[in-house]
Amino acid sequence: MQYDRERRIFVPLILERNDGGAEKSAAWSESAVISEFRSYADGSVLTDALTEARLRRNWTDLFLRVVCREPVDIVPGSPEDGYGALEGDHLEIFFGESGDDCWYRHFVVAAAGGRFSEFAELSQWEAETEILPGMWLAEIRIPLALLPRTGESVGFNIARQRSTAKQLLVWSHTGAAFHNIDRLGRMYFPPPDPATVTHGPWVGRPECSSVEISWETAGACAALVEYRRRGEPGFQTAFADPLAGTVRRDRMLHHVRLEGLLPDSEYEYRLKMLFPECGELSSECGMFSFRTNARQAKDFSLPIISDTHCRTGDLMRILRRTEVRDGDFAVLLGDIVTASPGKRIYYDGFLDVMLREWKKPFVCIPGNHEYRGAGAGAWFDLFAGSDGKGYFSFSHGGVFFIVMDLVGDYSIYRAELEQMHRTRQREWLKEVVRSEEFQQADFRVILSHVGLISPALDSSRAVFEVIDGILTAPGMVDLMIGGHEHCYCRNVPGETKLRCTAPGLRDLPAWEVPFPVVLNDYCAHLELSRRGATLHVKAFDATGNVVDEFPVEPVGGFRGRTTPGRRG
Repeated sequence: MQYDRERRIFVPLILERNDGGAEKSAAWSESAVISEFRSYADGSVLTDALTEARLRRNWTDLFLRVVCREPVDIVPGSPEDGYGALEGDHLEIFFGESGDDCWYRHFVVAAAGGRFSEFAELSQWEAETEILPGMWLAEIRIPLALLPRTGESVGFNIARQRSTAKQLLVWSHTGAAFHNIDRLGRMYFPPPDPATVTHGPWVGRPECSSVEISWETAGACAALVEYRRRGEPGFQTAFADPLAGTVRRDRMLHHVRLEGLLPDSEYEYRLKMLFPECGELSSECGMFSFRTNARQAKDFSLPIISDTHCRTGDLMRILRRTEVRDGDFAVLLGDIVTASPGKRIYYDGFLDVMLREWKKPFVCIPGNHEYRGAGAGAWFDLFAGSDGKGYFSFSHGGVFFIVMDLVGDYSIYRAELEQMHRTRQREWLKEVVRSEEFQQADFRVILSHVGLISPALDSSRAVFEVIDGILTAPGMVDLMIGGHEHCYCRNVPGETKLRCTAPGLRDLPAWEVPFPVVLNDYCAHLELSRRGATLHVKAFDATGNVVDEFPVEPVGGFRGRTTPGRRG
């Protein structure tokens, strides 16, 4: 019996604009192609070109588009996920390595759309199928993080079952069994050009007149952003990581602060990478867009997500909900990762999914798990902004937001550093409440991973220590939003008990504060919206069901309607 020692396919790295369109079609035209399939029975090359697989990738995912032509009847198989996907016409995709560090992955897609996988959760990968006259199609996305490869290649094979024809086709003949991992073909990933954008870009710290744009490249280089208000003819330029009259050239992670922008306006931008030693400037990378926050009062909606702890499937589910997609921008309220051993976990644990599913700006706030681990500084490298801080403020639609960075997993041997950190935030808050932007806001909202729930909790006491006497007086704050406790909880002013889904917290005394406090549940989300003169909070559980909703009216009423303002 013949089998292939090493069939090879080289899969290029292809980047797409975030608006898809023509670039997506072009990407498929430039992809690697598999069209020569063999009989599983004896390894002979099939003369009928009934199957064509196109493969491409970006830095995070492998994409396959398979055309299965069928001159006889198609047996669709199961539309449901599970082992039944192996019945009827289907595709099987194999990855693996043999030896002491052996591993194996198996993905199955039925013509009817049912899926099955071994050593990979179904929530971690995607497939869509379509049955047409004389053929069926499959488009598959497999995150590269599911393949524990250590080099620039990986064992690979693809097979197709034709039920009516009683024929099994394979790309690489493996002998007597599909699962002969040592006989798989190989998929090669050519190394990317240093100017290749490996992650991003993403727009953080959205404000009325500024944003921060970040991205990572395959190689260290200088970089810049060209940007303009939509409709303007020319671009302005902002350099990444400026330093003493020049720009950093030794970084792969780049940040550009765009300032002097107009509120509530659409902007478009593109990236460029520079290699001064070679005299080279990369061609423009993409054309992306964002909208600045609105300074004046207006209706809006914001999704608030917390405590997903690297559960990318749950994050994806939330991001695809209608009320989330309709949001102006998103707020990630901490513990989006489980631990912080380094930068890679942020990409694998949520950011790559966020960038694929979410094309708008987002606010990222640290939780205690972002501080947990030897690589805790990675959060600040990625999201802290040019000021290097995890606490800041911003406005949108007449609402002033105060972002707190409290209750991290600090070392008990460095309690004085933790105290200094809290003291700095108290001093900063004193400046914030004196600002005109704070004073004239219609609403004021605190965003903190840990909320003021009960004096019986150490975490609540730590928050109170920072804001006491500054934000706790009546009329200073209208709402506080947190997470952390992995349950939905609401502290209502004047009530001695918490409205909570967790019995352990429900029995604790409520903290007496003059504003409502609401905690988001584990792997769930809140919707904060403005409707005229009222803020509205809607809470969803981890299944997407609404568990609570309530209005928040400003204390003291509004001063006028032509300019944002409320308190005399």
